[in-house]
Amino acid sequence: MQTTTKTYYEMFSPAGDRACQSLVNSISSKVLGSKRLTMEGLQKLYDDGREKISQKHEEVYDTEPRWNIAREVNKALREAGYGFRINGWGSVEEGQP
Repeated sequence: MQTTTKTYYEMFSPAGDRACQSLVNSISSKVLGSKRLTMEGLQKLYDDGREKISQKHEEVYDTEPRWNIAREVNKALREAGYGFRINGWGSVEEGQP
């Protein structure tokens, strides 16, 4: 299930936006899957995904892409009933998504 309709992550190119969308879709499918994620597991997925994107699109670490990715992943976390979220700085923390 895809919980996001966002396709613009404020990257410098359409390819960067597609890479962010791919990361969001990948994390969301794991969040909505049958196996529950830990906070540490989610942080690793998020960090590893952004690291991979940064090899071609360094701006993934800028404020707007980081915030947009977190917001979209938090939609899936909320839908799945998790008690933690990705904050605007890119850290997983306890609290309602």
